[in-house]
Amino acid sequence: MKKRPQLINSRDKFDILSAAWVLACNDPISIMTYKGIKYRLNLPNNYDLESLVEERGELFRPKVPLRRLNEWKIEMQSHISKRPAWIRDLENETLQLKAIEELTVDDIFRSQFRIEKDAPPSSLSIIDWGLQHIERLRKGNLEAREEVIKRWQLWSVIILSITNIFVTVIVALLKK
Repeated sequence: MKKRPQLINSRDKFDILSAAWVLACNDPISIMTYKGIKYRLNLPNNYDLESLVEERGELFRPKVPLRRLNEWKIEMQSHISKRPAWIRDLENETLQLKAIEELTVDDIFRSQFRIEKDAPPSSLSIIDWGLQHIERLRKGNLEAREEVIKRWQLWSVIILSITNIFVTVIVALLKK
């Protein structure tokens, strides 16, 4: 496989979720591999994309029937154009065929709206619905974090005020 530098940036899980959603909706191949998405988004191999996809059952369908996986493997073995980029970019045909053979149903996911074999790309309205849904999730997550911060700030003010009162009382008692 060609070496690609890992990008170190501030992408959060919602950025990655959005990108995976668009790829799963638009890619000519309706079956996605976790390795393929990690490769295309330049994520580390140990990034837990699997959990992110499984948490969002309204967007994605993890796995694929074994029969369908085996059909896809046969297509990839026969036609290079049916291979995902991460497989095509392996150094030689032997490594590519090995990677195809090693794929399992657990390595695969699909858009909830592209579950049939050779499903066409999703409409713009479905893609937009998914992106808006992810944005609502992002906003809800941000609001929850802000609420926790506000609580900590409130408790900090209360604790500092109580501490200040105790110190004032102790200093006043010591002066007598």
